[in-house]
Amino acid sequence: MNNLTDNKWFLGYIFSNMAVGLTMPLITLFVVVYLNSSVFYVGVVFALSSLASVPALIIWGNLSDRFKKRKIFIIIGFFGSFLSLILVFFINSIPSYILMLVLFQIITMASTPVSTLLILENSPKSAWASIMGKFNAYSALGTVMGLAMGVVVLMAFGNYSHIIIKYLYVIAAFIYLIAGILSIFVLKEPRKKINRDKLNFLYTVRVIERIRYIPTHILHIPKIKNEKRIKIPGYLKNYLIMALIFMTGFQLFFVPYPVFMIREFNATNNEVFIMFLLSSLMSATTYMPASRYMNYIGSNKMLSYAIMIRIMLFITVGTVSFFIIDNVFYLIFYIAMYGIFGALWSFIGLSEVTSISNMSDAAVRGKVIGFYNSFNGIGQIVGSGLSGIIAISIGYSGDFFISALVVLSGFIILIKTNPPDIETLIRRVKSRS
Repeated sequence: MNNLTDNKWFLGYIFSNMAVGLTMPLITLFVVVYLNSSVFYVGVVFALSSLASVPALIIWGNLSDRFKKRKIFIIIGFFGSFLSLILVFFINSIPSYILMLVLFQIITMASTPVSTLLILENSPKSAWASIMGKFNAYSALGTVMGLAMGVVVLMAFGNYSHIIIKYLYVIAAFIYLIAGILSIFVLKEPRKKINRDKLNFLYTVRVIERIRYIPTHILHIPKIKNEKRIKIPGYLKNYLIMALIFMTGFQLFFVPYPVFMIREFNATNNEVFIMFLLSSLMSATTYMPASRYMNYIGSNKMLSYAIMIRIMLFITVGTVSFFIIDNVFYLIFYIAMYGIFGALWSFIGLSEVTSISNMSDAAVRGKVIGFYNSFNGIGQIVGSGLSGIIAISIGYSGDFFISALVVLSGFIILIKTNPPDIETLIRRVKSRS
């Protein structure tokens, strides 16, 4: 495992992310197509299943730190995901479906807070930056492969479009099983243990945007007790509020979007999967260009530009949706727009977390990034819960416009916040050392 050229230990994560990719579009399809329910219940299912992951993430992370074990929690997460998704055979209503997803979220979170730590603890510190880059890349690759697998399966069994949705969960379950078996053999329990508080300089980025709060790797999580009382500067508090507002607005837009495609354009299961695949591909392929562009213009400017473009595109989609004509050109337009949104995510996600990290003193960075993860989770839960209510009350166009207004309010906070420049932050750090 210390041999960086030996990437066998990535196999379990590739397979687990394949399962994540395969299940990304399934909540919408299962609720709307399989259970024949409305967009309101799509929002409810997203919100409740996402809500379950937040306390589970904290509890599993604290248990791992208490028992000083990593590998066992990854195995629990992968095998538990297999067992919980197999329950899909017994699902025939919204309540039972919610129970299955809540159970899945609680168990799968066991592997999340320890996955990155296990990798770092088995690698020399000099290689951490390279390892984290590989981990992000392999995670994104696995997600794209899972979505591509869904497209292939749906193309092969298109005549069974209704029943195949359930079996996609079954396939994902067995992929998790493979990930668990591989992890038993290729992962090693590290001899050294790293304190999360010592990793203030490290953070992770979600390369691919997801409309469900199911992170794949998190280093910094908020602690229930013994939290150091370190004051967070006002400009950082503004950024945390801004991140929450952005995520709320994004969820308001993206949760009803696939339902809009199904109801208004009769989009097939395969077309929904293609839409998600295109978005993930665009996000993964623009991640490196976004990183280079951010180094050229700075993270704050890049975030501002990307958010402005998203707001304009949200308004464009809302305006065009007033004039719905059921033909293939409109369908292609909306699928292409979803891909563009995916490309923008690499610029937004990377610049957002980089700005927050750069503006944080070392003593408070881990705490701030932990709150950033939590605020994103809250934003996704709130946005998901409200999205179905808004869409069913005033229509999809109204929902799209409201999401643009919400994101715009976060953008106003962004441009009104005046963080200190990098030189000032460096002087602060030197004065404390």
